[in-house]
Amino acid sequence: MGLGLMGPAVARDCCEAEGVEHVTGCDVDPAKVEAAPKLVGCENFDAEVLSVLDHGALVEKMRGYDVVVNSTAAKFSMNVLKAAMEAGVNIVDLAGGGYPHEGPLYDEVREAGITAIPGCGVDPGLIDVLAGQAIYGLDQVESVMFACGGLPRDPEPPLDYKIVFGGTRMPVRPGKVPMIDEGKLVELDRYSEVEPIYVEGLEPMEAFVDGYPSSLLKLCLEKGVRTFRGKTIRYSGFVDKITFLNDLGLIGEEPVEVDGAQVVPRDLFHKVVYPLVRFDPGEGDRDITVMLVHVEGSRDGEEVVWEYDMVDYYDEEKNVTSMARTTGYTAAIVARMLGRGAIKEKGIQWPVRVIKGNLFRELVGELRRRGVEITETVTVRREIYI
Repeated sequence: MGLGLMGPAVARDCCEAEGVEHVTGCDVDPAKVEAAPKLVGCENFDAEVLSVLDHGALVEKMRGYDVVVNSTAAKFSMNVLKAAMEAGVNIVDLAGGGYPHEGPLYDEVREAGITAIPGCGVDPGLIDVLAGQAIYGLDQVESVMFACGGLPRDPEPPLDYKIVFGGTRMPVRPGKVPMIDEGKLVELDRYSEVEPIYVEGLEPMEAFVDGYPSSLLKLCLEKGVRTFRGKTIRYSGFVDKITFLNDLGLIGEEPVEVDGAQVVPRDLFHKVVYPLVRFDPGEGDRDITVMLVHVEGSRDGEEVVWEYDMVDYYDEEKNVTSMARTTGYTAAIVARMLGRGAIKEKGIQWPVRVIKGNLFRELVGELRRRGVEITETVTVRREIYI
């Protein structure tokens, strides 16, 4: 479901995989449906116009498939999930924000006899799985910190940013976000705790507090983690620009009257800025994805630092964006795990809970085969007695 920047990459990866008989791509936009077969380039793929808001048609279309991959916006996640429950088909959702982290829905999905894996992209998704690998590998975890960002390869003013994941709205949302300090859940300001990030060959970057209630955060609370930070990466100076706009009230959510009309500043901001931040590979735009995971704790009485890092680039050979590679390929690989029965747990299963052991190794290995290189570094600090 969804044939924007992510969907065709998911479809192509599945079509080319051994054991996959057929893939159908659906979107409400006829232009995207028409373009999809060429983008996917596989004989075992077809596309058709279908809206996630047409429940009856959605249920009917899902019947007979092994897995549905939802690459539409998070606000449609429940529409797709409800249809999948009625159709009796498993689902992988790239977005996680539309799913609750507890409540009666968990029992309802389990009773429907399906598995739903939400938040299965790069962030959320790959970030959670990598951090989880470190958490499960330690006896005690003191801190979990990560930073991730999808960026244009060649930044351009005024914001040095483009919407590499699709849609028409930048992720600009001042406010509070949940983190962990001294073992307790706290609320921190977005765009705070700015720190520099340097990647060889790229412009200087910065990471800042950002996030949402996540399955990784919930796991950290269960494991007694003392410090948790989730951050977003942008090119240096981004936070100053967003803070300036916020101070002026230009990205606020409270309506203001303009010549007798009520206008929400943030809505106007998105309309005005979209032409400047629209990501268009056809016009030569290229992207990168930068990811850092840092976990500290102990194992067998020794201090351990467990790290993952990744810098991924646009695939010129296949014309696939880095964000689609890291997000879409992750979802496609997990979808096939689910399709062949390697993930047996029913109900809502977040990736950090089920992609472990052999499935973790498979995911990282399959990403490496596609050129997405993730480096793991484990440092053990031992006391040397003289």
